[in-house]
Amino acid sequence: MKVSQLATPVLLVELDAMEFNLNRMADFFRGKRAKLRPHFKNHKVPLLAWKQLRAGANGITCATLREAEILVNHGVESILIANEIAGDTKAEHLAELSRHTSLMVAVDSLSAIRDLARAQRSHKAQIEVVVDIDIGLGRCGVRPGEAALRLARSAVAEGLRLRGIMGYDGHLQVLPQSPDRDERVRAGSKSLVDSAALIESEKIPVSIVSTGGTGTFMVSGEYSGISEIQAGSYLLMDTLYLDRGASFQRSLTVLTTVISTRGKTHAVVDCGVKAISGERGFPTVKGLSAVKVSALHAEHALIEVDSSHPETLQVGQQIELWVRYSDATVNLHSLLYGVRHGQIEEVFRIEH
Repeated sequence: MKVSQLATPVLLVELDAMEFNLNRMADFFRGKRAKLRPHFKNHKVPLLAWKQLRAGANGITCATLREAEILVNHGVESILIANEIAGDTKAEHLAELSRHTSLMVAVDSLSAIRDLARAQRSHKAQIEVVVDIDIGLGRCGVRPGEAALRLARSAVAEGLRLRGIMGYDGHLQVLPQSPDRDERVRAGSKSLVDSAALIESEKIPVSIVSTGGTGTFMVSGEYSGISEIQAGSYLLMDTLYLDRGASFQRSLTVLTTVISTRGKTHAVVDCGVKAISGERGFPTVKGLSAVKVSALHAEHALIEVDSSHPETLQVGQQIELWVRYSDATVNLHSLLYGVRHGQIEEVFRIEH
């Protein structure tokens, strides 16, 4: 089937670029102590998670209990929920899932630990946890050092299986690579490694020290003592990370159709915020240098064409928009079409 036969708007991935990204990341981790545990929240496609596992990943990271359930149902055997869950209902769901696979969850409070321990006892399961440490993002997590040690002690005392610690450097993912940025990445990694050593000094094993992402993996992935990296966006690779200097190929677009024009400088396509995210900036138009998106409405994108340029858009013409923020765009779709040389080669189901 040709791409041009698809009803728009529709989400596309260029398979050559995606496979380049898959192999490039796998090559980086080959032979290193640190391993990749890629983030499922970016693509939400079990088939892509299995491609990452077969390329050498040692497990999958996810953000929610629902994502973990999807992964369990598709046979993934090692899962990290890099996020806190709270309340008895979710704790009991986690305990039930833990009966089927190795499932870890982040904790940063004694209250959550007690909820999990209670659910573990009622379901006769073994819940695994990692202590979440705030290394500068200012979101979840306890402080490095003594606070992390106290929480690790509590988890063990409540009968949970402590697997290790994690700390996400999301505040550094948004920065382009520079000597100053890289030194801050290393400082965050050091605080995790030092916290792990402090916990182990009390005879509490720490097998996992997890951090990093697509923007910082080249630094944190080389830091001695870091065991896992949570990079996710690298596979589908959006414009946002490309602009930050990430060394992967952009692969994700939304195919749209021009539905209206006014003169040579104004056009409208059938792709608004219900099909492509504008949260972190407008998408750009693939292959048309004089054409840009000027606004996103619910079902429409307004397109401007430079009047001094010979390019014009015609009603019925299909164009592709490079996705700027992949996480929030993928979540709007149920199918992802894998394209090679203008032909649909694979269709991936996005799970919600």
